[in-house]
Amino acid sequence: MQKSRIYLVFALNTLVFCALVLFLLPKIGLTEGLTVGVGIALAMIAPIVVVNVTIKKLWDDSESTALELKAKEEELSDLKTKLTEVTTMDELTGCSNKRHFLDLLIQHSAMSERGVYEFTVAVTQVDQFSNIIDTQGLARGNVVLQLFSRTVKAALREVDVIARLETDKFGLVLSGCGEGDALIIINRISQLISQIRDNDQDDMKITVSGGITCYHGTESPDDLIDHANRALQFAVYWGRDRVAGYNYTDPGTES
Repeated sequence: MQKSRIYLVFALNTLVFCALVLFLLPKIGLTEGLTVGVGIALAMIAPIVVVNVTIKKLWDDSESTALELKAKEEELSDLKTKLTEVTTMDELTGCSNKRHFLDLLIQHSAMSERGVYEFTVAVTQVDQFSNIIDTQGLARGNVVLQLFSRTVKAALREVDVIARLETDKFGLVLSGCGEGDALIIINRISQLISQIRDNDQDDMKITVSGGITCYHGTESPDDLIDHANRALQFAVYWGRDRVAGYNYTDPGTES
């Protein structure tokens, strides 16, 4: 658009130049007319050239600034993504961390209170983790935790979440699940985990124990984790490699 205007002005100036030359030529002669014409032409063309060069430079500078701004925006976006990962993810396993898990429980609780929505919280653990640490060291234990977390992620749906709560304990938020559906998911996880073998310990079988609790509308995030932990302790007490549910009692019915 800007260039079109410049060309239009140039065309108009050319017409004016030709008119002046034709007007002056009979009065001052050919040589003087050409000299005057060249002078007028230069006087008209020079500003246009200067303006055109200036506009082109401004345009180039504008494009360069736009590219730099885009690069800075992408850099800022990457930085925000990395910051989010640092503040919400566990470095070893790539799962959510406990703080993010608590935030998610608040969000799910709010969704449940606004309408017909249910969810179940589970706390799971690697049954052999302490034994692996004692016999093979922390590095091997960390490898098992990474295998465990990857296996659980593969078994979960996209709407579910896994978070590392403690060294060998992981919390799950199972969206839209009652206790029955949650048991199916945890049992599927258990079957997949049972296929993991610790080759450095005579192919020791890896198992998982879990405790689950549903949200009933009154529990805080800490309550939900505590209830699932109690159910987990019950499962461990009765021999590990199993899932137990929390026996919820409505506070309003307690005497």
